[in-house]
Amino acid sequence: MAAEAETRIAELQRRMLGGYQLLQALVGIRLRSVEDPESRRHLTWLSDVTAALTLLNRRITEAGPIDFSGYLEDAVDFWRRTGTADAIRIDVRAASAAVPESHALPMAIIAHELISNAVRHAFPDSRRGSIAVACSQSADGVSLVVRDSGVGVVEMVHGDGLALVMGLVQHLGGVMTVETAPEAGVGVRIRLPLGPQQRH
Repeated sequence: MAAEAETRIAELQRRMLGGYQLLQALVGIRLRSVEDPESRRHLTWLSDVTAALTLLNRRITEAGPIDFSGYLEDAVDFWRRTGTADAIRIDVRAASAAVPESHALPMAIIAHELISNAVRHAFPDSRRGSIAVACSQSADGVSLVVRDSGVGVVEMVHGDGLALVMGLVQHLGGVMTVETAPEAGVGVRIRLPLGPQQRH
């Protein structure tokens, strides 16, 4: 019975991965033919979210907590492979963080959104810089920090990206703080409860 269940889980995971990869391919095809900047921005965001889902799904092998530190390593490797961040050093310092399934997907989107915002907006004109991603867990919560050494982009702090992140953080009953200054980069710190006080 256990072997049969594992086989079913593996097959379901394979099908989900195939669906995510197909969706990402379709979005990529549409991006090649769309010239309107606003449409391209929305399609690029959809591609990013799909990438986050794909990476997380590879980490889900059975019911129970998910190793979020491993996911962060995968996310950073994704950005390195895209070539988008060739001039940017991205470092991860993540202690083992076992987050419940209810938190894993929103946290994956949060991390991907913060990293993509930094990659795309913090270093204009191909300037060099760095992005630091840190994650830690305590008895009652998990902390995620994404900090860049970029220009301190106002749009990153007030744009759609952080509005989405703030909405997800609030959904999980957490708090978010943002620090930025001209030429001093942007730092986003998120604290999410994992105890009885967490929301569902």
